[in-house]
Amino acid sequence: MKPVHLAQLLPVLALSMAGCSALQPANVPVAAVYRLDTVATVATVPNITAPARATGTPAASILIGNIRAAAGFDSNHMLFMRQPHQIEEFQQSQWQKPPAAMLMPLVTSALESSGLFKVVLQAPTALQTTYRLDLEIRSLQQDFTSTPSRVHFVLRAHLSDTKNQQITAWREFEVNLATPTEDAYGGVLASNQAVTQALQQLTAFCAEQVGPVK
Repeated sequence: MKPVHLAQLLPVLALSMAGCSALQPANVPVAAVYRLDTVATVATVPNITAPARATGTPAASILIGNIRAAAGFDSNHMLFMRQPHQIEEFQQSQWQKPPAAMLMPLVTSALESSGLFKVVLQAPTALQTTYRLDLEIRSLQQDFTSTPSRVHFVLRAHLSDTKNQQITAWREFEVNLATPTEDAYGGVLASNQAVTQALQQLTAFCAEQVGPVK
């Protein structure tokens, strides 16, 4: 048998290593993770003032039902649009949790701070309340079809009287805000401002339906 020289093995080894490297996962950049939160001060949100806190002793209680999201908005993907009717996902940016999950504590905090209710509960619970509030995120996306880009946030609310199991009122809150920068982070900043505005409007809506605190 003829001896095999190292020079003859090098091409084979090179091909073998190339084949192994092709099977390895690609180096995908780590995604930037963002959260939804309310902005620190109302002054950063244009053209809106915070609803006044109710005074007196509240008699009503409220349960926040499970917050849903329309199809396409029920994951932690951050969505944007470059042309009408076509939704895309940011590849290197995402929400920490699905927006509906991040919205629950924000709604709870907003209603607790309003002074409208003696108790604010989150589903699921077996405790009875005066009202039940069901919410659905209809849209949360960044629109690049205009400059500057804009965030479009739509939240639908249904308020029910738990005693007679009937919906007493519903409303849809729609907020469109320009982004400070033309990237995913600019969308995050505008989204947080949009959530703040929508929650202020939601609190005012509840105040209208519940009536004055005695």
